[in-house]
Amino acid sequence: MTYRVLIGILILAAILRFWQLGIVPPSPDWDEAALGYNAYSILKTGRDEYGTWLPRVLRSFDDYKPPLYAYLAIPSVAAFGLNLWSVRLPSALAGILAVFGVYVLTKTLLEKTRTRVPAQTLAQMSALLLAISPWHLQFSRIAFEANIGVTVHIWAIVSFLKGLRSKMWLSLAAFLFALGFYAYHSERVFLPLMLIVLTILYRKEIFRSLPSLIIPCVIGIVTIAPLVTVFLNGASWTRLAGTSSLSDKTGVLARSVRKLGDDNALHNPWGTIFDNRRIVYARTLLDGYLSHYSLRWLFLIGDNDRHHAPDMGLLYWVEFPFLFWGIFTAWKWKNRVSKILFSWLFIAPIAASPTSELPHAIRTLVFLPTFQIFIAVGFFEGWLWLLRQQRLLRFVILTAGVGAVIFNITYYIHMYFGHMNREYSQNWQYGYKEVVAYASEH
Repeated sequence: MTYRVLIGILILAAILRFWQLGIVPPSPDWDEAALGYNAYSILKTGRDEYGTWLPRVLRSFDDYKPPLYAYLAIPSVAAFGLNLWSVRLPSALAGILAVFGVYVLTKTLLEKTRTRVPAQTLAQMSALLLAISPWHLQFSRIAFEANIGVTVHIWAIVSFLKGLRSKMWLSLAAFLFALGFYAYHSERVFLPLMLIVLTILYRKEIFRSLPSLIIPCVIGIVTIAPLVTVFLNGASWTRLAGTSSLSDKTGVLARSVRKLGDDNALHNPWGTIFDNRRIVYARTLLDGYLSHYSLRWLFLIGDNDRHHAPDMGLLYWVEFPFLFWGIFTAWKWKNRVSKILFSWLFIAPIAASPTSELPHAIRTLVFLPTFQIFIAVGFFEGWLWLLRQQRLLRFVILTAGVGAVIFNITYYIHMYFGHMNREYSQNWQYGYKEVVAYASEH
């Protein structure tokens, strides 16, 4: 029965990710076009669009993309041709693999934790929540590198945790932690920080068998070594400079300069302390970090129109009470599991904090699947509370709750598949492909 439930969840995840995959969203945006064309170019010539042999970074639009997605798209482009469906296929498959990974991760994390609900049940619910998640679905159906990064970091952490009991998993963990550097920019900050957290929390188990770490360390170093020259190349940092919120120093410091002028005119000694550029930079970074915990952003409006369905946030609004119930419950555990989850929750926005256009759903996709695990815990805590209530109250709350869940999910599916193409087509550069086809024909 257990495996039937899991298989059902994976089938649902596959349906939601493959249904109209090459049609919704309506056209390739420039990043999808770049990844698809580079995959095609490497397939045919072994070189990217700029003639670089087996590139370790894709120059693309001078944003220097990590190359993993382009390489993963080569088999599907070879099998099905260069089209939108084949370019998006690796993302959809990675999305399904991530759903399975959340099941394994949650079960591995919680199987030795005293919870009022079996770890298996919480793992199934966490996987189901990721399978239908608006945030995860949005990026599982498009060729964006960040979605590959989510799958890699989920399985990297799974492999690490399993490696504490079976050393053969440690080699896979080392490979995946290093592979994440080829997936997406945010992973280059998130993965090392999470590895530090895991190493500190499980230091006794790790240092008890130091000789068994030699092979995993070699695998990790060898995997990441080709990127050393990329990191040392100043051009590769163009992406960071272009998206940094601190790059426009004139704009960032304009108000501070005016305030310092007023302080000097008024002979205010406190001005040099509170109005200097260091305080401005620190506040800018802190504002960027905290913006990603905005409930309005998470549950109601999202950010860029390419990052969510019309009139939807990144999470279902019905998940709101369960998220906080789950966070409160996990906080009371005060064990290594809760420390991992809360460390994950606090580390996730760090890479995005110094960038512009915040909050940003792609750069913080590394949040997943923490929200789904917390919500699953909160859901079952709510269910156990409901079972203790009087029959009439239980009936009223259950009826209203089921109705709200059905409405919220069906509304999202309606907006995504029924309205997004018409309302957000301009954000997906709709028309470019049609213009090229018309020009070729005539």
